[in-house]
Amino acid sequence: MLLGIDVGGTHTDAVAVDRNGVAAACKVRTDHRDLLASVRGALENILGSVDRSKIRRLNLSTTLSTNAIVEGRTEEVGVLVSAGPGIDPYNSMLCRHFHALSGSIDHRGTEAKRLDQAEINAAVDGCLNAGIRVFAVVGKFSTRNPRHENAIRLAICRGEAQCAGADFVTMGHELGGRLNFPRRTATAFFNGAVWRLYNRFADAVEKTLADLQLGHVKVNVLKADGGTFPLALSRKLPVQSIFSGPAASVMGIIALCDITHDSVILDIGGTTTDIAIFAAGAPLVEQDGIHIGSHPTLVRALKVRSIGIGGDSALSVFQGAVRVGPNRLGPAVAEGGVTPTL
Repeated sequence: MLLGIDVGGTHTDAVAVDRNGVAAACKVRTDHRDLLASVRGALENILGSVDRSKIRRLNLSTTLSTNAIVEGRTEEVGVLVSAGPGIDPYNSMLCRHFHALSGSIDHRGTEAKRLDQAEINAAVDGCLNAGIRVFAVVGKFSTRNPRHENAIRLAICRGEAQCAGADFVTMGHELGGRLNFPRRTATAFFNGAVWRLYNRFADAVEKTLADLQLGHVKVNVLKADGGTFPLALSRKLPVQSIFSGPAASVMGIIALCDITHDSVILDIGGTTTDIAIFAAGAPLVEQDGIHIGSHPTLVRALKVRSIGIGGDSALSVFQGAVRVGPNRLGPAVAEGGVTPTL
């Protein structure tokens, strides 16, 4: 038996599926102050209708990382880059603690200029003294030779295998094999920015499963491109879970609709409306990577546009005109809320 949970902006949906089809399904309110409570509530509801011993896999979609970035609840990151000649690395500056180091690897993977160890140590010390515990390390051509990234990480970790100097270090060359220095820098930064928040959520999910006697269940997390990856791997690459909510919308549409033509598909939820484009029956994909705010990344994703209009979008009157959204101020009046909604 398979279990799926989608943590949306308004509702958390859960479904259990076996060989005969849908065995159980439920919908609970999403508590943005405690997303785990929403997941636990959905699980407990489903477990009231199915045999928990038969559940083998859980696929989870969450807006946690996306919401953290939108709401400005991310952690400060120390970004250390090794760029070399060419593009100005400060064009990719995303945070206060950004350090462009001398030293470079050329496009063939050959060291063109050595790193300055004193410069590295000064940058690392500056970050640590400012209370930074999460780092992103990116070299322009690190996918062809990660030597400089490894050396910088060694300085951050003070030479220790368990990295006592930092809680987590995102390495640019571990984000994929494609070249694109600005995109790689942004991806590494956002990966670090949501790392702690996401891992706390992952810890809580695993604890909840253990408490509910579901410790045997294999957990996968939905990625932005509609695929899944194991929870253990998602802990190191939480940036891949960004926009998994819209991806869940597209995957749901594919499961429910027989799409064979060029199509524009809308999924109207409580908080947002997700708009997807299909060509010849297949969803389009952002091959180069999505933009997070104004920053292009290497996160491959389904081509989806989300707009802030949904069933719970607040109604307001401004200069005699009725406006809808993008704010969501709680549930509809019909469901106990106090603000008129769409």
